[in-house]
Amino acid sequence: MQKQLKKRLDDIRKKGNYRQLRYIKPVTSTQILYNGKAYLNLCSNSYLSLHVHPDILKAAKDVIDEYGAGTCSSRSVSGSIDIYGQLEKMIARYKGYRKGLIFSNGYMANIAIISTLTDSNDVIFSDELNHSSLIDATRLSRAKKVIYKHRDMNDLEKKLGRERSAGKRFVVTESVFSMDGDIAPLSDIFELRERYGFHMILDDAHGTGVFGQKGTGVEELFGLSGSMDVHMATFGKALGSFGAFVLSDEVVINFLINRARTFMYTTALPASSLASAMKALEMIEQDTTYKDRLWKNIDYMRMRLNTAGFDLKDSVGPIIPIVVGEDAKTLRMQESLMRKGLFLQGIRPPTVPEGTSRLRLTVVRGFTQEDMDYAIETIIHAGKKMELI
Repeated sequence: MQKQLKKRLDDIRKKGNYRQLRYIKPVTSTQILYNGKAYLNLCSNSYLSLHVHPDILKAAKDVIDEYGAGTCSSRSVSGSIDIYGQLEKMIARYKGYRKGLIFSNGYMANIAIISTLTDSNDVIFSDELNHSSLIDATRLSRAKKVIYKHRDMNDLEKKLGRERSAGKRFVVTESVFSMDGDIAPLSDIFELRERYGFHMILDDAHGTGVFGQKGTGVEELFGLSGSMDVHMATFGKALGSFGAFVLSDEVVINFLINRARTFMYTTALPASSLASAMKALEMIEQDTTYKDRLWKNIDYMRMRLNTAGFDLKDSVGPIIPIVVGEDAKTLRMQESLMRKGLFLQGIRPPTVPEGTSRLRLTVVRGFTQEDMDYAIETIIHAGKKMELI
């Protein structure tokens, strides 16, 4: 086996797609140490820079003294401590839903939703650029899979009209696409929902805490808060903690409790993760300046990079894809920026389609003006050398 695997790894390396882990140490919300050198972190998903906020750290530390370091069991056996119930009620109210259920992470939550709620005579319509967790969940389900072109409502309607299955129909999409940074056209999808009667499943992992006047997510941006049949999002991005949640009505949530394998058969989150998520949620509900400061940084960096002439696709929020194209060229640009103290990743196939390799830059609240100016000027210089602009 090792011989065959080594050959496949060699092939991956030749194509410029070889991945290796980089072990880092955080210093501040935006600075890290890697191999003893300081870097500006340009690939964090902690959009509001809350993962090192002193109030959130205190909440986690305080609860460890009372609840211990871990739950050491699944929630259905002995791990469903009372903080779970408090946070589930809090996040459901914040998002405008009746009931919530917390999972260990977004991947497990998406697997649970799709593999548990669909049957063999159902049909799932999935955006072609959905996150891998949604793709894998669809593959694991017994339902028929129909892929529609990315954010293409004409293609979705055509495929909805053509499908004659007697079972239930589901449309599954991310709100903010994690590699392109663009947004699903939720209003248009809901117009189709009125006509074709499907169930709507939304992954708002990258929208929560960022979009909408109150920051509740992309649903709020479209005036659709609490309108999905099933809503999934995470505590592990803008909220700076760990874990995920599913929101819906009581029947759906109770069914997941009873039948979702990734809920029933995995160890529950520790109390520290729950307490930090609860504190973060409390903070962003009471104070929208965290989000407002983030958007000032987003607008500034996006304007500068757009003006320079980079291809940023149709991204609109903190995720900014700088499209390079070739895999090897993407790695060269990444390495060039690393030498200048900028830490970000080259994203290549199979994560993104062939020929669209890119640097995935993320903007966070904690960036200073000096941070942003240095990053922008360094990226522009590298882009000119690579003949991207």
